[in-house]
Amino acid sequence: MLELNKNRIEAFTDAIVAIAATIMVLELHVPKYNDLAGLIEEWPVFLAYIISFTLIYIVWYNHHNLFQKAKNISTSTYLINGVWLFFLTLIPFFTRWVGNAPESTLPEFFYALDLLLWSLLFQVMDHQIIKDNPDAPADPTNTVRYRTFLYLGLVLALIVSFIWPLGCLIILVISIILLGIGVFVMPREIKK
Repeated sequence: MLELNKNRIEAFTDAIVAIAATIMVLELHVPKYNDLAGLIEEWPVFLAYIISFTLIYIVWYNHHNLFQKAKNISTSTYLINGVWLFFLTLIPFFTRWVGNAPESTLPEFFYALDLLLWSLLFQVMDHQIIKDNPDAPADPTNTVRYRTFLYLGLVLALIVSFIWPLGCLIILVISIILLGIGVFVMPREIKK
């Protein structure tokens, strides 16, 4: 197995995460009117931004923990991380699209699909790191029970986007809350 530099992949990933978060905040526009009504008009963009930023932050935290347990990084992990970053970089685009069209099916569907693919790739990356580092523990959030709730929420959001696009966003918010509870409340034992 060809070993690659773990610090390089972490630094590159951190840079992409920072750029994605920055691009998203640049999409927030000052309301047309300087009153509460003007701010409320911008709610779809704010909601999409909050969902996206929270997910990016949680996954960035998980990515850090994922790489803390790894001593060896294979070419496969580099490739999986690259595809995972590709889906991450689409989040600002879908965030803005959802913010501009909160009651349209297509933006919400593709937003939820991107998040589902991004989540699946993270799990694939965790499995690859464990394969490359047999002594490394699996992430506590990488259990069937935990992942089933996450994936069911994302698939439900995909389905609901065809019936009630705003419902898709509500399901995503609930999924994020459950994800955050799982990530920040579940104990972590990461070997260094």
